[in-house]
Amino acid sequence: MKLDKKGQSMVEMALILPIIILLFLGVFEFSRIFGSYLLITHASREGARLAAIGRTDAEIQANVEDKVSILNESELQILLDPEEDDRITGEDVRVRVRYRLQIYAPVISSIVSNPFEMEAVTYMRVE
Repeated sequence: MKLDKKGQSMVEMALILPIIILLFLGVFEFSRIFGSYLLITHASREGARLAAIGRTDAEIQANVEDKVSILNESELQILLDPEEDDRITGEDVRVRVRYRLQIYAPVISSIVSNPFEMEAVTYMRVE
């Protein structure tokens, strides 16, 4: 007895394709999150270094914004503590960069918070 197997590959593809698409979207969104986190971490370090050597808050803000220029600036928040007039040599200065990344993949956005909030904080001693 000969069985007709013409539709078997179509059924297998219909079962596997959603899983493959979900994995692809997961990798895509993870790379966006990781890349954005690396950018804000680098910008936070650069800002803290500028604050440690005595630059003004405006210069620090401009430098950090320049480092993360490929990100959506409306979702970026830069916090400096203490302010430039209150910085004392030998004390720590803190630069905190917060960013809210919009998740585009529909299934992934229901798994993680949307927008995905991330933060990088760097402390350096004022010179």
